[in-house]
Amino acid sequence: MKTDLIEKMEALLLTEDILSVSHEVRSIQIAFENELAKETEVTRQEFTDNGGSPRDFKHVKQAEDLKLEQLFSSYKEQKKAQEKKILLEQLRHQEIKVSIIEKIKALGDIQTQPGKALKTLKDLQLQWAQAGNVSSHAYKDLQNEYSKAVEKFYYSLDIYKVLQEHDFKKNLELKTEIVGKLQTLIQNPQIKEIERLIKVYRDEWDEVGPVQNEKWEILKAQWRGGLDIIYAKLKAHYKALEEQKERNLALKAELLAKAKELVTDLPTDEEGWKKNTDQLLSVQKEWRSTGFTQKGKGETLWAAFRETCDQFFEAKNVFYTAIKESRSGLKKQKLDLIEKAEALSSSTLWKETSDKMIRLQADWKRIPSAGLHEEPRLFYRFRKACNLFFDNKKKHFEAIDAAAENESKQKEELLTRFQAEKLSGDQISDREMLQKYRTEWFSGGPIPMRDRKRLNDNFFKHMEDLYGKLNVNQAELALILFSNKLDRLEREDHTGNLLQKEFDYIKKQAEQIHLDILKYENNLGFFKTTKGDNPLLSEIKNKIAAEKERLTQLKVKQKMAREVLNRLVQQ
Repeated sequence: MKTDLIEKMEALLLTEDILSVSHEVRSIQIAFENELAKETEVTRQEFTDNGGSPRDFKHVKQAEDLKLEQLFSSYKEQKKAQEKKILLEQLRHQEIKVSIIEKIKALGDIQTQPGKALKTLKDLQLQWAQAGNVSSHAYKDLQNEYSKAVEKFYYSLDIYKVLQEHDFKKNLELKTEIVGKLQTLIQNPQIKEIERLIKVYRDEWDEVGPVQNEKWEILKAQWRGGLDIIYAKLKAHYKALEEQKERNLALKAELLAKAKELVTDLPTDEEGWKKNTDQLLSVQKEWRSTGFTQKGKGETLWAAFRETCDQFFEAKNVFYTAIKESRSGLKKQKLDLIEKAEALSSSTLWKETSDKMIRLQADWKRIPSAGLHEEPRLFYRFRKACNLFFDNKKKHFEAIDAAAENESKQKEELLTRFQAEKLSGDQISDREMLQKYRTEWFSGGPIPMRDRKRLNDNFFKHMEDLYGKLNVNQAELALILFSNKLDRLEREDHTGNLLQKEFDYIKKQAEQIHLDILKYENNLGFFKTTKGDNPLLSEIKNKIAAEKERLTQLKVKQKMAREVLNRLVQQ
């Protein structure tokens, strides 16, 4: 905007008649002052918000400000020079016109030489028209003297009636035309245009000669009536401006009172300071939107208003300085949580890191706010680190789920093929076929929970059915089926707990069988004196042999389960 003002001002300074652009220059000055006031208020607010004291604030003018001030100075110099030149010219023109008036008054006996006197008058009128303008305060008296001298000459001049009637008629037309212009001017809403044209029309009126006496009074009354209306309009306009300034002054006094109320009852918490600050900024905005006032009274009010605002923002600065000091520890605690969250944000230990992140979030909630300015910035960093981890975690498990879905489809296809398999009768070939399907079944990745039990149950049921049809003893079949069971448990959720539970169950069974064997062996002591075959003795021996066989098989299972558990621990 300032660049536009500079360009407009530079263009105006090139105007030959510098006085004719005074209104445009004043408009530029007002726009510049308004813009400068806004900038000053913004930088003042930033200064105080950053901890500066309003009393220490100084607005540093920009290069554009200095350029505009230099252009305004150049305008004043040019204006002053032109006004001085005009004044000297007006004084010279005034001397010329006084001399012309005296010459008109000193014309000889117009009765004896009317033609010569009339010619001399015409020459003097031409000189009068060419003499140029005089000062406004001298204009009226000088013009009146000139008009009286000219009118006296014409009314005392006994010229030929034809010539006299012709002049009267011509003058009547010209003056009637001027009266018409005056009536049109009354309807013009532009005050500056009215002030300019009224001077032009008055000069034209005075330069036109007399009319017939019987028409002069009517014409003069129309002229005077139009002038009165226009001058009354101008007076009313400037009176309205003064009244508006009075109203503006009253409005600004009310705004000053509102500002003082905010300073008198200062808040005790941040919410109150924010509310009162918004109210004061609103009052300041309303102050700037209120129009001009009388210069002296307005400056006094402005000084009081500015001092009141400075008091408010100085007190606000003191309050927030104390708040800032009290919150420095809270900020440090939150920065510590942020650093921990950022350190964990790229971790791929999903379960462990999720627990840590949740604890950090809980710790964050327990720490009070670090302030309106710091809290959003701190929370943004903290949330960003948390979101980065959880987004990565989500993407990771989404990929796993997608892979699991694909794996489920492959398992469905594999199960369909496997369920269609039949035993050939060749035990070696059939064992290889079963082992091949078993290896292929476990070679893939995990499958969704909803499909896992159904697919595994169907697969291993068919596997057990086929193994049951092979020509293998029960002990070997039991170990094969137990190996399948371990493979299934190893791929279940919470596999460690399930395997440990299975291991403990086998261990408990083995311990119980061991106790049973000891009991049976102890019972053998009762048959030391027995001779010959004793059915009861044979039964006990058979039970001991069967239990020892079971114990051997359980120890093999226990060893198999321990190997799987050790493998999980090492992963």
